[in-house]
Amino acid sequence: MAALRYAGLDDTDSEDELPPGWEQRTTKDGWVYYANHTEEKTQWEHPKTGKRKRIAGDLPYGWEQETDENGQMFFVDHINKRTTYLDPRLAFTVDDNPTKPTTRQRYDSSTTAMEILQGRDFSGKVVVVTGANSGIGFETAKTFALHGAHVILACRNMTRANEAVSRILGEWQQGAATTVFCAAAPELEGLGGMYFNSCCRCMPSTEAQSEDTARALWALSERLIQEGLGSPSG
Repeated sequence: MAALRYAGLDDTDSEDELPPGWEQRTTKDGWVYYANHTEEKTQWEHPKTGKRKRIAGDLPYGWEQETDENGQMFFVDHINKRTTYLDPRLAFTVDDNPTKPTTRQRYDSSTTAMEILQGRDFSGKVVVVTGANSGIGFETAKTFALHGAHVILACRNMTRANEAVSRILGEWQQGAATTVFCAAAPELEGLGGMYFNSCCRCMPSTEAQSEDTARALWALSERLIQEGLGSPSG
């Protein structure tokens, strides 16, 4: 368990908790397997749930995968200057169990608009919603706004439109939930370089992953700080 804590994946009481003597490992191509040190054997299925899992996504920013002299993979965290044999992406594995085809629809009459867009990021998108001051239009506008979109409310009554905007802005406090989740969630301890929206890990936009943009923003931040420090206080 020391290795789990070292990589920010503390022991829990969940069904995914491994029995004593078991260890979770990954292959070079991203598959998760389990080592039973008591019986000295390995298997693909989780010893409790029977599920197969695989790694989702690339390594977090600042991490690198290496191989030691024995051919075993280990991971280098350049930001915190440490190494671990535990893949940091193990906190975000996905089930890979084959499922039978089903005709059951994914959403039904009880599904909310927020549930439809859970984990989606619409930053940089412009959404125009007609009749956005009430009913379906309002819920649509609110949901897209809370997921990062620039929303234009097309309404015939300006007063009601302003009231709708105020109601949507009143819900922006929910945005702090993601910040608090990332700061306090034990499964994220020691991990970094990942993007979260609505408490879910999301893939950042292409522009957000641009090294050139990152360097430009860093240079701009340095210049603004220097200008602020060099200017006389008012």
